[in-house]
Amino acid sequence: MADIPFSRRLPENINRIIIRFPEDVREFFLEMISADRSKQTIANYAYDFALFFDWLETKGATLDSVDAHLLKRFFRHIENGYERTTRVKLIKKDSVTGERKETWVERTHFRENSRSGKQRKRASLRSLFRYLVKSRVLERDPMEEYEDTGLKSRTQKKVPVFLTRDEALRLVQAVSQYHHKQKRRHQHWYEYRDRALILLLLNTGMRVSELIGLNLNSIQRDGDTLRVIIFGKGGKERMLKLNRPAADGLQQYLVHRPQTEIKPNHEEALLLNKNRSRISRKAVGDVIRKYAREANLPPKAASISPHKLRHTLATLLLSNGENLRVVQEILGHSSIQTTQIYTHVINAEKDSALDRLGDGI
Repeated sequence: MADIPFSRRLPENINRIIIRFPEDVREFFLEMISADRSKQTIANYAYDFALFFDWLETKGATLDSVDAHLLKRFFRHIENGYERTTRVKLIKKDSVTGERKETWVERTHFRENSRSGKQRKRASLRSLFRYLVKSRVLERDPMEEYEDTGLKSRTQKKVPVFLTRDEALRLVQAVSQYHHKQKRRHQHWYEYRDRALILLLLNTGMRVSELIGLNLNSIQRDGDTLRVIIFGKGGKERMLKLNRPAADGLQQYLVHRPQTEIKPNHEEALLLNKNRSRISRKAVGDVIRKYAREANLPPKAASISPHKLRHTLATLLLSNGENLRVVQEILGHSSIQTTQIYTHVINAEKDSALDRLGDGI
């Protein structure tokens, strides 16, 4: 890769992916950056395009030769999963000289192609080809032809998975249970971090990308009240009050949060990992799953993810009779239709309750 990265606003590993794309595709990413799309959104597009262009290369095809038939072959190829190669930077210390050297290694892993994953890849390519037609790079949009000729898959609206109030409480309590079993003399700072992390997700319903993007100055204090400023999708900002458990958990973490040996450029990050740099999406997921196992949650909840804690907050709010518009604003949904999916959850719960009542008659 050139000495100058594709964009200084993007992580180095994403720059290394984008720089391999055709020039017109790189222009598409510059447009995304200008439109203030989130780093995670840009990264998702980069991963999807890399999968597509790597496959095109194996077929000896070019961008301007893509048609509906070729797209159909590509989506068939990844239908049941695919291998993805990622590049990871490792820093190794020479045992003799002590010199630290950076090396990039390739790691290949198999990925399941979920329903949402399939939808995202279609949406990614749809956006790309629309842009290329609009920019007059291509005369026709092969995705339109593909979607017109293909059989429409049945839409299955899944009811979001969420925790009950009791299960959410058990998840929070699992933090203390887990660390108590470690039989340490003193509580480690990341025990406070993990509790604060879970309480923040349950209290605000923020997306994991919003959580890991929080800085120390994202927390605003007004007397005894703490509020968090969240930057959501499309650069939209919202401010939410932290309830007492979340505020207490966060303040305890801030007291114990490391103040020294924090990695350069990570000093302002609110949530740190064990290496004292900004916590990652994967690390947040690992934290949630660890305590879900410790809490011995039922099968439905055992595979809980950060996003399912978002579902949990929405469901509990609506169960308490909160206004749909208020829930929309708390979650940062741009459309109330997105929020309305949680009313289906409430209705499903009502149906189950009536069914159970009928069992005894």
